[in-house]
Amino acid sequence: MLRFLLAAAAAASGIVGQAAPAPDLPNRLERRAETGSAEARYHLGMLYNNGIVVAKDPRRAFALFRAAALAGDPLGHYKVGCYHAGEFGPDIAEIDSAKALRHKLVAAEAGYRLAQVDVANLYTGRKDYARALPWYEAAARQGDPQALYNLSVFARDGLGMARTPAKLWAFFRLAHLMEKGAISAGAQRSLDRIWQGLDAAEREEARRIETTWLTGSTALTRQAFQGIARAEEVAAAAR
Repeated sequence: MLRFLLAAAAAASGIVGQAAPAPDLPNRLERRAETGSAEARYHLGMLYNNGIVVAKDPRRAFALFRAAALAGDPLGHYKVGCYHAGEFGPDIAEIDSAKALRHKLVAAEAGYRLAQVDVANLYTGRKDYARALPWYEAAARQGDPQALYNLSVFARDGLGMARTPAKLWAFFRLAHLMEKGAISAGAQRSLDRIWQGLDAAEREEARRIETTWLTGSTALTRQAFQGIARAEEVAAAAR
C-alpha cells in the first residue's frame, strides 16, 4: 500500500515546532512585504496560517500566500496549492485539484521536497505512475521517507518502472533509516526475505543504490525548514 501522509501537517512544518518568534515579527515582516518582498509575504502568511504571534486567520494567510505566489515566491505557490487541495477546508479557496497541482509544481520544480511528494501523490492518485515516478525520485534523493517508501512499492509492483527487487530492498531500507534512524526488527525480517531472493548482481546493485542515492536537501528545502529563523532573517532587512 502506498503511504500518503497528511499534507496539511507537512505543509505547516516550516513554522510549527520551532522557538517562539519575537512579538514584533509580524510588524517587521509587514514592513518588509511593503517594500516588495515576496518571501516576507510568505512568512507573514505562515504566521497567520498557524496562529503564531497573531490570531489565526486562514483568509488573510491565503491572501498573503497568493500575493507571494504572484510575485514569484515558490513557497507561496506551494501554500496556495495546499489551499486549493482542500488541506485547510473548503471555505477559503476553491477546491480544485488542477490548480493545486499547477501551484505545487512551481515549488516542486524549484526543489521543495514536500511539494515534490505532493505532486507525486497527486499523479499517483490519478494512476499516472510515469509522471509520479520522477517526483518521488527527486524527493527521495533529499531523503524524504514517504517518497522512499513509495518508490519501494513502485519497484515491488512495477508501477512506472520494471519490477526491480534491488530497488525494493534499497528504497525500503532507506525509508526506515530516514524516518526512524534505525531498522526495526520487523522491517529487518522483510529486508532479509527480499535479500535472500536477490542474485549476486542484484545485491551489488542494491548496495550501490543504498550508498549513493541520497544527495541531500536542496537550498529551497533547507530554506523552508528554517522556518522562524528564516522569517527573522527576512524581517531583519526592514530595519
